[in-house]
Amino acid sequence: MAIEKLACVTEGGALTGVANRDEVHRRGLWHETFHCWIVSRELGRTMVHLQLRSEGKADFPGLFDITAAGHIASHESMRDGVREIEEELGLALAFEQLTPLGVVNDEISLPGFTDRERAYIHLYEGTQIDLADYRLQPEEVAGMAAVDFQAFFELCMDRTEKVDASGFIERPEGREPFHGKIGLPDFVPHQPEYWKQVAIRIRRQLMDS
Repeated sequence: MAIEKLACVTEGGALTGVANRDEVHRRGLWHETFHCWIVSRELGRTMVHLQLRSEGKADFPGLFDITAAGHIASHESMRDGVREIEEELGLALAFEQLTPLGVVNDEISLPGFTDRERAYIHLYEGTQIDLADYRLQPEEVAGMAAVDFQAFFELCMDRTEKVDASGFIERPEGREPFHGKIGLPDFVPHQPEYWKQVAIRIRRQLMDS
């Protein structure tokens, strides 16, 4: 397997060099990532789609996260990040179909692992997308869930502890329905400011569209 090389940047985004992914996380180097949040409209409600990370993932297995996301290799542009949506979810989209919501700096620190991302946030308003339409990459994604966006907003703003989520978990014998309440401890531990900025920017875009 080829070693994944990432462009290293300053906290403000200036290019400083190139390093492999393991070194980037070991040394806590800032780097760029592609994040795409997908929302749909169902019976007058806006729903945000969440992926459930595979139990086989090295980082944060079994936790809910961004609809689709990934690193940008050193030879790629941000436009290339759209591939993550098709690879993880089986949904082929063009970069032009996404709405850019700016950059949010996000830092996750664990023993021996420091992930410092300049996350380029994108939104896709897929009015006709249903969770059943996704074809998951099992190594990466174990399931999908939808949450009412207003409830998600309240969760991200730390105004509530849990929200109702419905979706499915992919099993060898087929898709198992999932219904339950989830809170931020069930998500990848992005910084509180990341969640707030994502929620604010998505809501602003939804209000403008």
